[in-house]
Amino acid sequence: MRVDISEYPKALSWEMKSFSMPNIPRGTSGMKENLRVILEMVRNNISPSQRLSIEGSESKIDLGTACVRLRPMKLLLKTQNGWELSEEANKWLDTDDDLYLAAFLCSRIKFLAEILYYLDEPKTAAMLQDIAINEYKLAWKTKSDINARLVWLRQLGLVKFQDFTLLYFLTDLGKEFVKNIEIVEPIKQDFSFDETIDESELKISNWAIGSCANVSRERKDSIGYIIGDMKQFQSTISEYIQLISGRKTFDQILEYTIENYDIAASSLRSFLTTLTNMGIIERKSATIYDTTDTAKTWGEKERILDLLCIMHMKFGFMFEMLSVLEHRSMSNKELAATAKVSYGFKRESIDEIRKRVSIFLTAKLIRNDSIDTYTITSRGKKLLSLIRVDEPIVLDVSVEDDLKYESGLNTQFFTELRLAAKDSSNFERLEKQVKVAFEKLGFEAQWLGGTGKTDVLLKATGNSSTTFSVTVDAKSTMSGNVTDGLVDFDTLEEHKRKHKADFSAVVGGSFQNARLIKRAIEHKVVLIDIDTLETLIRNHSDVPIQVTAYRKLFKNPGIANVSHLEEEREKIRRYGRLLHTVMDCLIAEREDEVTQGILQERDIYRSLRINDNFSCAPTIDEISAMLQFLASPLIGCVEKSKEGYSAIGTLDDAAQKFNFYSRMCK
Repeated sequence: MRVDISEYPKALSWEMKSFSMPNIPRGTSGMKENLRVILEMVRNNISPSQRLSIEGSESKIDLGTACVRLRPMKLLLKTQNGWELSEEANKWLDTDDDLYLAAFLCSRIKFLAEILYYLDEPKTAAMLQDIAINEYKLAWKTKSDINARLVWLRQLGLVKFQDFTLLYFLTDLGKEFVKNIEIVEPIKQDFSFDETIDESELKISNWAIGSCANVSRERKDSIGYIIGDMKQFQSTISEYIQLISGRKTFDQILEYTIENYDIAASSLRSFLTTLTNMGIIERKSATIYDTTDTAKTWGEKERILDLLCIMHMKFGFMFEMLSVLEHRSMSNKELAATAKVSYGFKRESIDEIRKRVSIFLTAKLIRNDSIDTYTITSRGKKLLSLIRVDEPIVLDVSVEDDLKYESGLNTQFFTELRLAAKDSSNFERLEKQVKVAFEKLGFEAQWLGGTGKTDVLLKATGNSSTTFSVTVDAKSTMSGNVTDGLVDFDTLEEHKRKHKADFSAVVGGSFQNARLIKRAIEHKVVLIDIDTLETLIRNHSDVPIQVTAYRKLFKNPGIANVSHLEEEREKIRRYGRLLHTVMDCLIAEREDEVTQGILQERDIYRSLRINDNFSCAPTIDEISAMLQFLASPLIGCVEKSKEGYSAIGTLDDAAQKFNFYSRMCK
């Protein structure tokens, strides 16, 4: 039975369409027939735990899993009583009209109807993929997406394939069918256009601007879960303020949410936590919620910029992201790295950046500068002129200018290091950054790369007993996470033997795979993630230790542990405290009429043995060594005589000389 064309489903907008075809087992019967089996099982109220039996398929998924996979296309609906068929699914089963199913799929899935349109002349899968990428801006790295669409279109009888030419053709049925469905034109995006350029007035309340005057640095990294589409976050929050106003129980809120959004109680709790963190609602008891004064104030005008000011007060890297984009365009990955390195985020989170990007695009504070980068709009710049934002994290303002400059360079380097760890298309990028990273720690580093060679060879130069070398393999992945399948431990061992190295290490974005960590321990390989590498460099800038001390890091296989270096760092801190307190002691005695500023080692020892700066009192030998250092011609802050030592300079004099010698070393 044929369905009349007038009853074909109305196509969703391009933005609302799904990226993927129905992900169900194929088997020997084909996916169309297996789809029918799944839908019939749901219609017959078969238990979701029932395992699917698909002839010719080794898949072991149950009915419930299959339903979850089909849910995004609305063939199935989740209700309080379980799964049920959508109106369209019922119609297809009742009519057995495959053209109706094809029309439904074309109305719900990106670049499906468009394939039929472009097959007005035969094309290969590669040609169709190029159109999808270049004309429709679909980020398809492989042919799997295009092939999945072509399989369905062939099974629906709309497309045929010619083996010897690798070309796909429309069938006669396909030629007729394509006349009756909606096609989306190629996506033409004018990234240069800023629609806020002519705005003269910013719609924002004075109370909102004032609220941003004293924003704490202790803001949360995560915005949290927001029900529905992030593009609709403003109306969703307004909706729940109206719902909860006047006190509502959790069960009342849940009943409304299930009816309108069909989400679980746990998801609602997450959303309520988000609203609580924003200061929009508050819990009056274990089960009762009410709106706050902030919600009532915002609700008077419900301006989007006012709401963003509320969020800026509670969540980090909000308007700071606008400040970053004011300097240059950035992608999600670059913004995530910047949030981690320069604004104190505990980890890189693309998901959190996407939320902020979606919110700011909706508010027209930013716009696309290219397909995957963003820049600030005129409206965004006007807002920044009214709002105080946090500066990037740098060294304390009391440090010298050259140290500030070095800190700024490190910040840029850390951002690049994180981006390189996720640039899987350019593996040399991370290798080169890893070389620089270890040079910052004092290693002699060679970038080798190439077949049969390690990526980076490190050497820590000391005496004959302390010198050691390390072969380092750099692993960049799109997600940043390195799995066990990407690390060849036999090859690492070969590299280690070839270069006669003492240790072997792998550097990558993150290592969360338990099997990989276990195998690394077995093969005595150290896994250094980007967070750890950044911590090592920051620690070294703060308290530089001898390069040979890093042996303790490499001799402990598995996930690298910076705590192994803490003893060495504490020694340097102790020397620094001793330098300061010895000079303080001598300077304090300089005007004394009895001692005339001259002290022996034991005199200083008696002064320092109960000093709170030391958990263990300095020894006579330590004090003597420090006095000799300060009295050396290199420093010259202390003078030695037969009677003892006296101060002839200040710590500022010493600092200036240290800085001079530091510049000479570079």
